Amino acid sequence: MRTETVVGSVGGLIIGYITWLVAVSIGMGTTTVAKWSVVVAVLSVALGLIAVLIGGRRYQRGDRGWSTFALALPIAPVLLSLYVLAIVYVMG
Repeated sequence: MRTETVVGSVGGLIIGYITWLVAVSIGMGTTTVAKWSVVVAVLSVALGLIAVLIGGRRYQRGDRGWSTFALALPIAPVLLSLYVLAIVYVMG
């Protein structure tokens, strides 16, 4: 595994997590959990689709660092949003 692949994937996970935290912080300041969790989940999935398209194009061009960054970017937001939705709607 190349160094650029590891750095890209770790960077994507960290930036994705920070982006999710910012979105949640804004949501918590403006509305209830039941409302912002759905909005953040939809935005996370949209980010995931866009990142997969960009990552796929970068991968085809041979740019491994940026492709793994783009593909790792939505992992944390999507998983954390699904976790929050599960807590709010299934267990809550």
